[in-house]
Amino acid sequence: MKKNDKKPLEFAYDMRALSQSFFPEHPCEIKEREDWKEQEGYPLSCYFGDELFFHLDLPVGYDKNSVKAAVYRQFSEKANKTLPWGILTGIRPAKIPLRMLFEGKTKEEVRECLKEEYLVSKAKISLVMDVAEKEYEMVKDLDEKNGYSVYIGIPFCPSICQYCSFSSYDYKSYATKVDAYLEALEKEMAAFSLQAGERPLHTIYVGGGTPTSLNEQQLQKLMDMIQKHLDVKKALEFTVEAGRPDSITMEKLEILKRAGVTRISINPQTMKQHTLELLGRNHTVERVNETFWMARKAGFDNINMDVIVGLPEEDEVDFCNTMYKIHELDPDSVTVHTLVIKRASRMRREQMERGGEIRPEDTLIPIIQKASEDILRDYGYLPYYMYRQKNKAGTTRNTNQENVAYAKPGKECLYNTLIMEEWETIAALGSGGSTKYVIHEENRMERIENVKSVDDYILRIDEMIERKKKLWH
Repeated sequence: MKKNDKKPLEFAYDMRALSQSFFPEHPCEIKEREDWKEQEGYPLSCYFGDELFFHLDLPVGYDKNSVKAAVYRQFSEKANKTLPWGILTGIRPAKIPLRMLFEGKTKEEVRECLKEEYLVSKAKISLVMDVAEKEYEMVKDLDEKNGYSVYIGIPFCPSICQYCSFSSYDYKSYATKVDAYLEALEKEMAAFSLQAGERPLHTIYVGGGTPTSLNEQQLQKLMDMIQKHLDVKKALEFTVEAGRPDSITMEKLEILKRAGVTRISINPQTMKQHTLELLGRNHTVERVNETFWMARKAGFDNINMDVIVGLPEEDEVDFCNTMYKIHELDPDSVTVHTLVIKRASRMRREQMERGGEIRPEDTLIPIIQKASEDILRDYGYLPYYMYRQKNKAGTTRNTNQENVAYAKPGKECLYNTLIMEEWETIAALGSGGSTKYVIHEENRMERIENVKSVDDYILRIDEMIERKKKLWH
């Protein structure tokens, strides 16, 4: 219950997120009302330019959800539309139903809460409940208070894709520094291993970048390091993002298989050759097919493939053709991402040079997202984890859409669920890594960041090791 213990600009983040969702073309500015301290409840006025849009005085007893719901209804009336996710403005919509299931709520109670309190649409309730119920089955028997997972970052790629905003480096340009990077990484890995002690290791995830951009000798060294310092045999899952088909060879696949890797990703993003060329991905559709079957021949029985909705010059026919071609390969899981053009990407810079307009492809994203769900469900895949795109400075739009991973039964990625729902501590090793230290007793999480620059990581590795000493203390 609230009386006069209000804070300045309370719920400002949520108000801005709702405003940008309804009116993405108009910037939102949050200001304090002069009389906010004198009011018993929650005073709120919204202006469109200099004109009063609406005024609210919520009574004593308000909470964040009631404020968001009141503002949502005003925005919905003014814009003459609803949002599929209602007042859920965070990137992890499955977290709420998952927690409620662990609290003993029935599925019907959770659905009713999503509908009445969070104003979520029927279609999104169905999706998020499928995800939450699958997540519940995946994590219910884990010892998350004592266990942990490890993320290992390899920040090199064969080339940098047009849409990429990650801290990735062209392998050829950094070839002379890769060995030094691996030496620093092993130093961090060895120190962390001693710190983790006998705690149970649940999952290992090697991402990037593109880990298979390393040459065969470097990849072998990386796998040897992991075998030496982490208890691979007891881990429930060991994933490597092979990612770019043009970085994969049979020798590399055999190295991964011998090292105990249980799951890999081969990510075409699209099966349209023209789009691959636009994106700067230096491989062909035929190479995707060849690499996939090579991985099957190497013995991998859990292969994920990523695709992206909203790629330049693609429409729903192009995307459906991609899905049909992927279906012919029959991967074990498919992750459907929504393209968000972020500030650090080459695509963003080129778009701003053209005036920063909304692209025609953006209007198709909700339609294609729904088509992807229908197609994958028909093929026997079920959603098991998801996250929404975040409103942030530097994005050119907000589609209010989500990224969803679908898998055949038993082929889900446990790591994806653990990190997305912040279920247990995940130590991130390597440049750009963001460790999530979950303190269960206090129901909170702390982040421990590594520097993004490869050069800084190599030079400051002792500092990165020192930062992680706060884990489990």
